[in-house]
Amino acid sequence: MIKQMKLYTNFLTEKGDLVCVIPVLETKQPSQPKILYDGGEHALFYRAPGETFVLDYLNEVVQVVLKQTQKLLMFEVDLQQQNVILDYFVPIMMVERLPAFELDETVEAF
Repeated sequence: MIKQMKLYTNFLTEKGDLVCVIPVLETKQPSQPKILYDGGEHALFYRAPGETFVLDYLNEVVQVVLKQTQKLLMFEVDLQQQNVILDYFVPIMMVERLPAFELDETVEAF
C-alpha cells in the first residue's frame, strides 16, 4: 500500500543536517526504514514492509541536500499533544529512477 504524505515539513539544522517531520504513523519503531530518491521532486519513504509513503514536491534546497547526504533524521509527531513520538535516522538510497506506483490514499493528518 502506497500513501501520499500530503503534509510534512523538511528543514536543515545549523550543521546542515536534513530533518523531516511527519505526523505520527505508528507508535512502534519502523522496520528498516529507507528513502529512495532519484534527484527529482519526489521521494519514496519505506517505513516498514507494507508502509510506503510518497514525499511529494520537495523544494529545491531539500533536493540538493538529498543528493549529497546519506541519511536524514525523521521525527514522527503528535500535534494534538505537541510532542515527538518517535525519532530515528533514515538512510537515503539514490536510484536512477523511482519505481512506478499508484497511490492508495492520502495522509493528511499533519
